[in-house]
Amino acid sequence: MQAGHWVAGRYRLDAEIGSGGNGTVWRATDQELDRVVALKHALPSGRGPGAERLRLLRREARILARINHPHVVTIFDVLVDDGECWLVMEYVDAPGLGELGKVEPRRAADLGAQLADALAAVHEAGVVHRDIKPSNVLVTADNRAKLGDFGISRVVHGDVTATDTGLLAGTPGYVAPEVASGGEPTPASDVFSLGATLFAAVEGVSPFGRAANPLVLLRRAADGEIAEPTENELTPALSALMAVAPARRPSAADAGRMLHRIAGTPAPARRKSRKGLIAVAAAAIVIVAAASVWLTTGGDDGTAAPAPPAPQPVSLIGDARSADPCALTDSAALTKYGDAHRDPDYGNFDRCDVIVAGADDSEVDVKVQLDRGQAPAGPVQTAGRIGVLREAADGDECDRTLILPGTDLVRVSTQQNGDGQADLCAMAETATGSALAVLNRGPVPRRTTPAAATSLIDVDACSLLDANALNAFPGVDALHPEEGFGGWKCRWNSTTSSSTLIVGFDRNRPLNAEDGRPVMIGGHHAFVEPDEYDVDTCMVEVEHRQFTSVTGSAVVELLQVVITGPQPREQQCDLATSLTAPAVAKLP
Repeated sequence: MQAGHWVAGRYRLDAEIGSGGNGTVWRATDQELDRVVALKHALPSGRGPGAERLRLLRREARILARINHPHVVTIFDVLVDDGECWLVMEYVDAPGLGELGKVEPRRAADLGAQLADALAAVHEAGVVHRDIKPSNVLVTADNRAKLGDFGISRVVHGDVTATDTGLLAGTPGYVAPEVASGGEPTPASDVFSLGATLFAAVEGVSPFGRAANPLVLLRRAADGEIAEPTENELTPALSALMAVAPARRPSAADAGRMLHRIAGTPAPARRKSRKGLIAVAAAAIVIVAAASVWLTTGGDDGTAAPAPPAPQPVSLIGDARSADPCALTDSAALTKYGDAHRDPDYGNFDRCDVIVAGADDSEVDVKVQLDRGQAPAGPVQTAGRIGVLREAADGDECDRTLILPGTDLVRVSTQQNGDGQADLCAMAETATGSALAVLNRGPVPRRTTPAAATSLIDVDACSLLDANALNAFPGVDALHPEEGFGGWKCRWNSTTSSSTLIVGFDRNRPLNAEDGRPVMIGGHHAFVEPDEYDVDTCMVEVEHRQFTSVTGSAVVELLQVVITGPQPREQQCDLATSLTAPAVAKLP
């Protein structure tokens, strides 16, 4: 095949622009529509004649036709000419990301946000890309990223494909550890490859380094030997995307929102659809519209397509890091109990407080906290589509738990801080009513104020201690950390004792000597205090960054490292302090 050749009497081949394992790509001219397109010519597969090549092209067309996204290369047609198989695609006159040299972190975040948005659409359509790498990302002159080459993608729950031969699906240097170890590619492995691609864009080399033998890179990947990125505003995101454990990586949608915040670009509006249903419907519409080019939902041998997955409950919280707990509070409704004002910067990122000051020196903290997991036992009443579990007052506290579809929870708590008397359960009931009014209208609204680039809100607590650091914790079960809501807390258990290690975040007033023994760790002020977190514990609190809250008061974001268990307090505190240093080194 050479330039000047005509395909189907319509497309003139102008120049070869690339090649890969499944085909050669040409820039071509569509004479009928007078436009430039890209034509992919299927190469012989070694597994059969033209019918096999046609099957591969039809499969790639079916995958791409499901996805209509500005950052995914678009498919136009699939055809056979003189026994040769061709895929007609959008032509993107742009270099690959790997051809740009090193990219500034904020620009990389912008490109990464675009790619993560594209991946979210890809995954929603039930597709795993399996080969995200710099050469498969095209970057236009106006900094638009386009994700291409789905030649080895597969439809989740779909038929086994010709690429499922036991060979690696992906590219050494960018493949996720679990895939390098022989595991099946998943959306989480795509997220890892996105992180590795952005790492290479910023650092100029993949996170597994350089090696003449690709098997060396695969071994490093399988062993989780991931290089530390240079400290900059993109570092927390890269650490999250390239977490060794797939469960600790964000989804593509969450990664997109994280990267948009770093880049300072608006994230796309959240789709209010049941997971899977809209994607299946959209795919069906595309398949019907493209029936003339053999895009069918069944297998290539005429068998029926597998049934779509059962619909999952719609999460009313959605992305934990962008959900705004303050949107569930109404300080005006609490003014009947006293002077009420909202303090959105008190406590961890999963909660919002309203402080109510009564006439008799009473002060009550009304807390609304987002959570996921198991609801407490007890009788549940229904309010619209939300279950409500009401607990009787217990001393200076009264609690309510709102049970949302799926595993989402909202915890409402009123706590007496000052002297005087207050009807805690009446206040809890008022706060519960305000939250229910919002939740029965739809999902929790998103945060409207972008977080600071150095905030801990986008940091995964489980990523702050690597395997080397965790080895200092006796008997640590390093492979099974328990991740808290939003990734803002992480717990490791010991396999040899009842001890636990907890790493988490908090927000509070600036600390002083009343908060423990002052020390300096990694250039940060820190305080060590036994039995402050709970009995039989030692906690180290590190001041990460200070800012002024909306109430005008000084607030600090805190890193907390806690050791629990039966050890002597001095031993606990020494261990907590030693583990805090490597965690501080990874803070943004």
